[in-house]
Amino acid sequence: MMGPEAAFAMLAMVTLGGGAIAVGSSSLFRSALGLMLSLVGVAGLFLVQRADFLAVVQVLVYVGGVSVLIVFAIMLTERLAVLAPPPGPRRYISIGAGAALALLFVGAALRSALPESALSEVSVKQIGTALLADFVVPFEAVGLLLLVALVAAVLVAGEE
Repeated sequence: MMGPEAAFAMLAMVTLGGGAIAVGSSSLFRSALGLMLSLVGVAGLFLVQRADFLAVVQVLVYVGGVSVLIVFAIMLTERLAVLAPPPGPRRYISIGAGAALALLFVGAALRSALPESALSEVSVKQIGTALLADFVVPFEAVGLLLLVALVAAVLVAGEE
């Protein structure tokens, strides 16, 4: 049986590996599969942190909904044969900026410590009450935004 630290490390590597596949693959379909792998890894990280509700929402909404929508969009749209531009200085500048940002985040995470008292058990009922009482306007705004995105996707897919 593995400890939570080992499970966290393995899931973090799965998440980062999926992200690397999503970013580094030359195939759009493989990039979408890498994104799905990364999102499944994030759901596993939620499970390790005992956030079962967030893990289920991650799998249902992102892996089951958004990723499948991306895969269908890739499969149903015409792909134009476009050659990628040759690697130039912008590529190396981007890699350097990404590495600097990652180091900044790691440094901030290592300097800050979350006190044990900040960790608490939150029930699904408390989350629902907060969403439908305290945060009802942002919750409805996100729902409206998703509806507009869905209608726009249907309109774009329907045009010929």
